[in-house]
Amino acid sequence: MDNKNPLVSIVVPVYNVSLYIEKCIKSIQEQSYENLDIILIDDGSTDGTSEICDKIAENDMRIKVVHQKNSGVVRARKRGVELAKGKYISFVDGDDWIEPDMIKFMLNNIREAEILSLGVYEEVAPDNIAVRYDEFPEGLYIGESQIAEILRNMIYDFAQDRLQRLTPWGWNKLFLSVLIKKIYQEIDPEITIAEDTVFVYKCLLRCKSIVISHNCFYHYQYREESAVHTANPHMLISINKIYLALYTEFSKHPMSESLLLQLQKWVLLMDYWAVNIYLGFDKRIYIPEFVANLSGLENKKIILYGAGKVGKTAYEQLKKFGYNIVSWVDKNFKYYQNINLPVTAPDRLADKDFDLIYIAVSDQEVAEKIKMELLAKGIPDYKLIWKEPMKIFDYSECR
Repeated sequence: MDNKNPLVSIVVPVYNVSLYIEKCIKSIQEQSYENLDIILIDDGSTDGTSEICDKIAENDMRIKVVHQKNSGVVRARKRGVELAKGKYISFVDGDDWIEPDMIKFMLNNIREAEILSLGVYEEVAPDNIAVRYDEFPEGLYIGESQIAEILRNMIYDFAQDRLQRLTPWGWNKLFLSVLIKKIYQEIDPEITIAEDTVFVYKCLLRCKSIVISHNCFYHYQYREESAVHTANPHMLISINKIYLALYTEFSKHPMSESLLLQLQKWVLLMDYWAVNIYLGFDKRIYIPEFVANLSGLENKKIILYGAGKVGKTAYEQLKKFGYNIVSWVDKNFKYYQNINLPVTAPDRLADKDFDLIYIAVSDQEVAEKIKMELLAKGIPDYKLIWKEPMKIFDYSECR
């Protein structure tokens, strides 16, 4: 094996990504580091993806295309890892792309470590790019005590109330092949979401060294139709499978108490995320993200302004404790009426018989904007009230 110019295997699972796969493969072919083993696992695509992969592979001897019946991303990645010949293995999803110097940078910086982890440009919504990276200082972590610095907060940092300080993805990392070949065979193929979570955390438990870098080269693209953004009635089953897979591993570790506590917090947040977004429940069924501050509203005739997350929580609290709700209003009242919420337009509020308008939003700047609009409509300032709600769940980092 050429240690100065080691072979790097890049495993690309693809399924019905005909609009994206050409850009993805091209970004790998155009890497400034050229000693690559490119493995495309076509998981039973039906939209022309298979043909695109085959055509591109004809002109690049580094590319191997494997076609299999649709079996899910875990089985696709497993197959790719089995076929990988490189000293190192990296992953790229078929709808994402990487910058030209990513592999070169990884090899130059992994040194003798078993894993290198990079930052990511994450398209969290169309035209909305966030930069995500591991929330640990950059550098080499080697040996039990330094790896422990990551393990004690990698899933959940209770002191800072932060979820997943270590990015839970495989595709922004470079792995030593001998480390992960066995680990990937252990991943349950029936896990349909966050399968990387099990894989990455198992790797961290077994590795003796990792390099953390905040440099970003990987571009995660938002797709409304991808598995991460579509309803999944089996999501709670997958979350439980992830919990059981990691529970066994964590229980045997010297830091088991810390790891299991973090895992339990992750399960709680993921279940919340599943119920509120991805199980496909009726919008009227949800777990509150906020608790509204209702102090000062006793014995008042109240107009509730806002029907978003805070507004829905406030409405339920006001109803439950017998407050006098004169009206519930929101500019997007038609949307809320379509999901059977009793929300009306915020028109002619000055003509209504009320004591207070309770502005139910989380952001103070938004509340001030609403307040100025209401003042312009003739509502006196002493009748307007906003209190910062208490946030009890934050699932924004769950993925």
